[in-house]
Amino acid sequence: MDNTIKNQKNKKWMIFGLVYAIALLLVLVIANLNPINEWLGKALSIFRPVLIGLVLAYFCNPLFRLFERKLFFKVRPIKLRRVFSLIFTYAVVFLILIFFLLLLIPQLISSVANFIENYDVYMEKVVGYVNNIITSLNGSMAENGSAIPYLNADEIKESISNFFASIDNETIMEWLQSVDLTYIGGLIQSIFAILTDVIFGFFISLYLLNTKEKRYAQIMRMRKALFSDAVNERITNICTITNKSFGGFFRGKLLDSFIIAILIYIAISLFGIEYPLLIATIIGITDIIPIIGPIIGVFPAGFIILLSQPEKLIPFILIVILVQQLDGNIISPKILGENTGVSSLCVIIAIATMGTLWGFVGMVMGVPLFATILELSDKFIEKRLKKKGRPSSADEYYPDDETDHKVSRRHHHSKLFKRYKQKMLRLKQEQLADGGIGDLTKFERFQLETYSIACKYNIFSDFSEESLAQFAAAESAIAATVDPDKKSEELSSDATN
Repeated sequence: MDNTIKNQKNKKWMIFGLVYAIALLLVLVIANLNPINEWLGKALSIFRPVLIGLVLAYFCNPLFRLFERKLFFKVRPIKLRRVFSLIFTYAVVFLILIFFLLLLIPQLISSVANFIENYDVYMEKVVGYVNNIITSLNGSMAENGSAIPYLNADEIKESISNFFASIDNETIMEWLQSVDLTYIGGLIQSIFAILTDVIFGFFISLYLLNTKEKRYAQIMRMRKALFSDAVNERITNICTITNKSFGGFFRGKLLDSFIIAILIYIAISLFGIEYPLLIATIIGITDIIPIIGPIIGVFPAGFIILLSQPEKLIPFILIVILVQQLDGNIISPKILGENTGVSSLCVIIAIATMGTLWGFVGMVMGVPLFATILELSDKFIEKRLKKKGRPSSADEYYPDDETDHKVSRRHHHSKLFKRYKQKMLRLKQEQLADGGIGDLTKFERFQLETYSIACKYNIFSDFSEESLAQFAAAESAIAATVDPDKKSEELSSDATN
């Protein structure tokens, strides 16, 4: 008895010491944030080629597996199959990149050339648009006796012309002399270093994909040697959750941003706004940053429209707001809902904190990183609650007078998607009933294929043995409740036939 009390006291002191150590570590990290970031920056710059290779191999792996297991699965020997798969994987990646550049660069050059050619017309449009706004403001301020002066297009054009005319050879030489040449040399050196790291990263990714089974075996061998089976199981769970959070987020976000770019392109084309491809690309790229990304993209895109078609600026902003509402309420929840599981509040916190620490990269990485931490914390809390014999669902911990919230949480999925999944489960069972073919029509097989493709991108949850078993049990329960008289009539009619 005394030993038990003593052990409990020791355990409490250990927990207290661990919490205190973690709190102290957080305080030290926050107090020395800049030196830590500098150290991390140096470490990342050293291992940058390896990190680029790992990231490239990670994102190319699904395409590589598709070629290896679906397209070239009959090629022998295996080494030749792998070579073909690698060549086609990186060929597709480079073709997509080249296609993207060929679409974007000519559009950008055309936009700049068109702006220079129609500079006077655009300036007159912008000044006229601004003067119309000033007229409206002056009308509302007439009672106060104050007025905003109007802009003069000729004076603005003359000022701009004088500015460029003042830039001669002497001015350029003075500017070059004032610039720190060591800074320019360092900048050029950094650009070459990044290009070199990208090339090395490309070859590292090739090597990793080509020998991925061997690398996996080496890592598992090391893990088995260093850790116990229980620790290895936890590491596997952590890696699985991390892969789901990061991989699911980036795959889903890229698909979501691509859809947004297409919708923006269609909408602004219908409204006759110039440079639709360039503007849609800007909005699509910035949309990768959750929540604030579209707002960031509106500024450069809106500036382009303001210069070329100022009267179309308001319609453009309304189009972006409408598309973002559609994305935020329908598209993004279906694509990203199951991949992250992070609430809007956590998304804002993740972007704000990680953006402050690591800039643009932090804004992009913050959401999947927070999703991983929250998922691991949720698993830990759920395990602790089950160990204590308490319910693990958050619905059980709402206040007693907040039953409406409990109901809304339990029934947040729409009936439409539930019915659709029930139908797909029924078709899947019929397909599995007869060697993977069953009695399905061509349209039903097409529906299943479409659903499977959606599952690959985590738009819907994939079929599992558990879900199929639960569906079969529910169907059996429904069948058991059929009226016995009606059942006997069906049996007798079948016997007569």
